[in-house]
Amino acid sequence: MTVTSSEEGSTGIPEAEATDNQAQPRRPRSKRYYLVSRILLGILLFGILVSVGAGIGFGLSAYTIYTGLRSQAESGVQHLLNVKTIFTGVSAHPGGFLDSGKLLSSQREFIAARTDFQQVQYKLDHTAVIQTVTNSFRQYLTQVRAARAVSQVGIDVANIGQQLTTIALILAPSFRGPLLTSNSKPLITQNMLDLVGATINSILPLLSDIQSQTRTISINSLPVRAQQRDQLVQLLQALPQAQSDLVQVLELLGAANWMLGVDQPRTYLVQTLDRAELRPTGGFTGQYGELHVQGGRVAPFTLRDISLVEYINNSPTAGQLAPPPYRSWWPFANWGLRDSNVSADFPTSAQIAMAQYELEVGHPVDGVIVITPFLIEHVLQIIGPVYVPGYKETITAQNLEDRLHYYQLNNSGIANQIAQSPGVTSTSDRKRFTGLLAQLLLNKIRQAPSSEILAMARVMLHDLKTRDLQVYFSNPQVEDLLMKYNYASQVDRSTTHDGLFVVQANLSASKASQYVQTIMHDTVTLDANGGATHVLQLRLVYNQIGPVYGYDTYRDYVRIYVPPDSKFLWGDGFDTGVPLCGGRYQQCSPTGVYPQDELLCPAGQFQPGASAPSITDPDGGHWHPLDTIGPPTNFASDETGRAMFGGWVVVPKNCTMTVTLSWYVPPIGQAPYTLLVQRQAGTLPELDLTILPTPGDCTALKTAGLHFDSIMGQDMSFTPAGLKPTAQTACYPQPGT
Repeated sequence: MTVTSSEEGSTGIPEAEATDNQAQPRRPRSKRYYLVSRILLGILLFGILVSVGAGIGFGLSAYTIYTGLRSQAESGVQHLLNVKTIFTGVSAHPGGFLDSGKLLSSQREFIAARTDFQQVQYKLDHTAVIQTVTNSFRQYLTQVRAARAVSQVGIDVANIGQQLTTIALILAPSFRGPLLTSNSKPLITQNMLDLVGATINSILPLLSDIQSQTRTISINSLPVRAQQRDQLVQLLQALPQAQSDLVQVLELLGAANWMLGVDQPRTYLVQTLDRAELRPTGGFTGQYGELHVQGGRVAPFTLRDISLVEYINNSPTAGQLAPPPYRSWWPFANWGLRDSNVSADFPTSAQIAMAQYELEVGHPVDGVIVITPFLIEHVLQIIGPVYVPGYKETITAQNLEDRLHYYQLNNSGIANQIAQSPGVTSTSDRKRFTGLLAQLLLNKIRQAPSSEILAMARVMLHDLKTRDLQVYFSNPQVEDLLMKYNYASQVDRSTTHDGLFVVQANLSASKASQYVQTIMHDTVTLDANGGATHVLQLRLVYNQIGPVYGYDTYRDYVRIYVPPDSKFLWGDGFDTGVPLCGGRYQQCSPTGVYPQDELLCPAGQFQPGASAPSITDPDGGHWHPLDTIGPPTNFASDETGRAMFGGWVVVPKNCTMTVTLSWYVPPIGQAPYTLLVQRQAGTLPELDLTILPTPGDCTALKTAGLHFDSIMGQDMSFTPAGLKPTAQTACYPQPGT
């Protein structure tokens, strides 16, 4: 039976049955089927288009936000860089930092930068698209966190800048015009110091926050230009030092109150050093003056000649001996202020000088300031030449020492002073020019603008490190701060590293030090435990290429300071006091007198000649013999916490003398070996240093050694570079091979 149904649109035969039977022809699909299918397809396409459109819209929104954030971040960074532009060139003229116009412009830039970074931070924290991105695409979370951290850094920097410009605007009016001249109005007040301290205390937490934020920053992912990124890196690298400097300034503010006479007036003994007659703190101290400071302002200043106190009848120094630690070798009678810088440890010498000054002059002082010609040269480079009327001399950094020596040591120069400066009673005939120059120089400094004063302050901080400026204050808290920051010019007494300090004292009664070059050859051999064996060759090269005021032969009392547990091994080159030849004895050989050629002289000139009268040799003017040489003659250290090897070294005119010493320093701690070599003030010695392990110990000590050869301008610390352990038994050529 056949059933027909137009409703079903089929044959009515079951599929299995149709399959089993013969194939049947298909009928066309109905219009309804096509309509339903198209509707479903349209719905699907619409859904896809809506999703794509939403994605495109989201992407456009995210890109727009990113572009805005990048633009605003770049704007904030640029505002900070604009401050740098405002002060470009000011480093050469530091007074520009107190220019009100520049400060106001900078303040506006800091405010604008803070606004930009605050808006960046707000958008990062409150924009829905950014929240969606960080939740759905975790790979972008680092960039968002970095941007948030940088925005906080920008806010911190802007806040710091605004605080600094605010305090600078408050203080600027007080620092215009000459700063040091005597004035009824103090230059520095306690309120100023308190304001500076409060500002630093508010800045330090911001600096700490900046360093904390930068630990989460990936610099390369920041949305700023490459140039801005590079400058941001430089800023971040400078932050630790800036924080350290501010902490130091904060500690020094209390000291500044005392040093600058804010609480009450201060008086300091000032001594100038003549390095042509080398002494332990840098030179002979033949002139002095009292520097009066109140509220940061300096009273007029005059240098006086100590000989007018000590070389007179009924002198307070008559019959005085040197202090006990130095009495065994100090050669001259009537010990006084001119000799008081007998210790290379400046605090020690300063305390001796203060006590001696009160004894001789009757004035107590609050501290001591000594200066070498190097410091004066640095000042002249800032304030410019000083013209000395009457003498028609223009003194510059280049000719300072030459002209001082001409007027102090040359007979023509001395005669010129008597003619040009008659009636001067504050100084001797040969120091009238020096006294006048000092007065003119200080007057020019007192009248200097703030830019030059600030430049000089910066130079003086450097010269404190090199000992070309040395200061001591009777206030223990102030002195402790100087020691803490290595500004006190003290002998190093550390027990954590090896140390070497060669100290010379020209006791020839001559100005010959200007013609003597000191060369130190020190070879340090380390053993497997870290102990150090030193072999030091100290060469004094004396080429008298100009006139010398005083005796020709150079008589130098040399002291070598080393760690307290050091063990002396051997030495040679020190004068024994036992005559060898010359004088009243047999004639010296014309070609050499010592077996190892320790003394090299022009042929026939191995003669020491006359010497200054001394405690042990009142008739010093007779012709002296050349003595035998040997090890040091003095092992009793005059510095606590240091061992010492000392003795006389005698160098005839135009000769070279070599002194050799060897000692052993036991291992010091567990840290890698370090050697601190200290520089004596007023000297420019050449240091030729070699540090080597013993053969076979390179691996154990993890170093192949170190070599240095140059002029010393300040204390220097040496630590040999590390070496990866190997199986080798020798990692360097031994000396002499």
